Amino acid sequence: MDTFDKFFAAATGHGTPFDYQAKLAGGKEGVACESKLINVPTGCGKTAAVVLAWLWNRVTLGRADWARRLIYCLPMGRERS
Repeated sequence: MDTFDKFFAAATGHGTPFDYQAKLAGGKEGVACESKLINVPTGCGKTAAVVLAWLWNRVTLGRADWARRLIYCLPMGRERS
């Protein structure tokens, strides 16, 4: 894949990524994400943003300046009795 937009479309089956997803992956139109703090409503692709940004940069582009491992933590639910 030669662009993140094509990579995103192939991975998700959707069209183009939201602007914040493209910025997190390394920039859209030269504007990279300055903060890695994500404040996005439920259902707007946070999981895809984080996982695909990491895969794009570390695996596809082979960038050594990105973390070697991606740790994904799930929230712990309350125990129900």
